[in-house]
Amino acid sequence: MADALLSIGGLHAGYGATEILRGIDLDVAPGEIRRGTRLHGAGKSTLNRAISGVLRPWRGGIRFDGERTERAKPSAIVSHGMIHVPEGRRIFPNMTVAENLDLGCYRRARPRREQNRERVFGIFPRLAERQRQSAGTLSGGEQQCSRSGAA
Repeated sequence: MADALLSIGGLHAGYGATEILRGIDLDVAPGEIRRGTRLHGAGKSTLNRAISGVLRPWRGGIRFDGERTERAKPSAIVSHGMIHVPEGRRIFPNMTVAENLDLGCYRRARPRREQNRERVFGIFPRLAERQRQSAGTLSGGEQQCSRSGAA
């Protein structure tokens, strides 16, 4: 797709000798939302790790915003605007909710930090009420929300 913001072609990746992704092709246009299958063990986490540079693909290509990224370091990919939000409750429990959200825009989105935080609070109003609270005191679901929004 010529207008794709993210384009993946023939991606193969895995762990050790186990191949998890076999020839994945995917194009995502700007503003488009894609969701992976809900099946356990289908390779969603492996795909996200490969896209964000946390896992180096065995072969295939990844382009983000026109640049090849399949061999880039995660920090370079983040600098370019791709952010990987880990699943689950991977928060910094001793930091506030607002501080955890701000970590999501520590590089490229820094000038929009306040707007990003307000956008998340609009989606998850309960976090707005608790923004000065230590993130470790939130419920499990609230902890997941506090890591998911400030991209």
